[in-house]
Amino acid sequence: MSKIPKDQIKEQKLKIKRRSDDKFAYRTVIISCVLSIIFFVNSLFFNVLVEIGIFSVFSNSNILFGILDVLIKVSTILLFFLFMMISVGNYKELTGKPIGWKELLLLIVLSLGQALLNLWVFAFTFIGLFVIIIYLYLVQEL
Repeated sequence: MSKIPKDQIKEQKLKIKRRSDDKFAYRTVIISCVLSIIFFVNSLFFNVLVEIGIFSVFSNSNILFGILDVLIKVSTILLFFLFMMISVGNYKELTGKPIGWKELLLLIVLSLGQALLNLWVFAFTFIGLFVIIIYLYLVQEL
């Protein structure tokens, strides 16, 4: 007969499992935050430095290069928003609080602020942010 009750052994295993789950969750918060910072820096490079004219990635002589330029700019902004939203959402879930409208509004303003220099990038970014927010809301409710 065992001197340690089975209930204590089960509780210890559950505590160890919770700690490893929390460690994994914090790791995902850090990884998604690092990815969002990388996309933020890329977005600032493409949307500010290229738009001002310090660097030239594509010439504006061809419409295909113009479309590719807008596509790269919009995708970097949307990936920044998506990964930062995942990072903030996971962190808020770990602390036991839901993500508030202040954090969401701040991320939207940061994302749209990167696209102010080009009207096409701003319009497609606005539409993309709207689609991502609706998608995340629907996924959360299910």
